[in-house]
Amino acid sequence: MNTLRLMKKEFRETRTQGVIFTAVIIFFGATSVLMQKFIPQLVPENLAEAFTPSLAAGLNDYVGNTLQIGSVVAILITISAVAGEREGGTLELLLARPVSKAQVIASKFLVRASYVFLGNIVAAVVTWYYAYYLFESFPMGKLILSAIAMGTVTSFVVGLTMIFSAWRSSKLTAAFWSGGLSLALAILPTVMSPYDLISPFNYGDVARRVLFQEVTALGYLKNIAVLAGFTLFCLLLAYYVFVKSERIS
Repeated sequence: MNTLRLMKKEFRETRTQGVIFTAVIIFFGATSVLMQKFIPQLVPENLAEAFTPSLAAGLNDYVGNTLQIGSVVAILITISAVAGEREGGTLELLLARPVSKAQVIASKFLVRASYVFLGNIVAAVVTWYYAYYLFESFPMGKLILSAIAMGTVTSFVVGLTMIFSAWRSSKLTAAFWSGGLSLALAILPTVMSPYDLISPFNYGDVARRVLFQEVTALGYLKNIAVLAGFTLFCLLLAYYVFVKSERIS
């Protein structure tokens, strides 16, 4: 059973998670532009004058909400990748087949990463629709580039969660460790500047800059490459932890 067949199996078993991820990203991310347009109608009249609907503000909220909510949902759809198999008693059956542990880790990551990228691109198209009809024309290309950047950031979160899913036998524990470390990586740079270079989330800010500033192709690709490097490191560590955990058990 090769990686492709493992991925097909994983798609069949988890496709609902992909639908959920996309729906949540659209609801909390893409509708940020929609909400920005109707804020004056949703707040009390005496406060309505303080709110001026703005496409820029809506797009800024779109990026922020997508990254935050997307990361949380990415953790939730990934914690069961290996830990869920252990809890359900199906991991031994899976490993009894002619598959390597590297193929198991790779297939589970790739399936979830595909959900992440597809969900972000669909949300970008919906965001463009709202921007065009509620405010003004906005380049879809910029939104797609932003979606790819956000997908890369969220894929890092998937890779990070894979480490704890491969290590722990409880989905709740895996979620706790992954969520805690993700939060620390996001907060530390705002407290201690030396952490700027080692926080993947800082490189993910290219998703916002590509919408509002001039970003060179080299600068964009450099940020994406750094994020991909962080993700690859997480996957290698997840594989190492998985191998060690199974040897101990």
